[in-house]
Amino acid sequence: MKLKKILADIVPVLVGILLALFINQFQQSQSEKAYIKNSVESIILENEENIKELEYALERQKVFMDTLELYLEDEKYTLADVLRKSRGVYSPDLKSTTWKFLVQDSKHTLVSYEFINQLAEIEKYEVLVRRYNEKIGDIIFQPAFFENPRLKDVFSILFSDFG
Repeated sequence: MKLKKILADIVPVLVGILLALFINQFQQSQSEKAYIKNSVESIILENEENIKELEYALERQKVFMDTLELYLEDEKYTLADVLRKSRGVYSPDLKSTTWKFLVQDSKHTLVSYEFINQLAEIEKYEVLVRRYNEKIGDIIFQPAFFENPRLKDVFSILFSDFG
């Protein structure tokens, strides 16, 4: 008789604990799904902004290259003149912060390796663009570069490789 009473008291408690664990697991799973969904949406938005930046940079590069080609053989125009006429060169401001935040978070294990690897590839190219822009900037801001009209050829080659 006592055993039935003990079981009658314990079974509802055990069922309640199991139900609470199930509900907690379900809520955690839903929270993780929402976190991943929001993270992926942020990454997509950031990459769409990067694409717009690159498209604008390519448009500006085309204007610069067309202007450079027009004045390439004319030795009375220096690179500084060409830069002024074409409204300069444009360096895209690319971002890759959202996915880094995701990877540094403990929830990064919820995302597939392939997805993270693709984002790392995107960042690799972002770093290359940034380094390329730094090198171009180093060259542009040397006074001797502006003074020699023939160095427009060098700059033409550098920019045609970028596009």
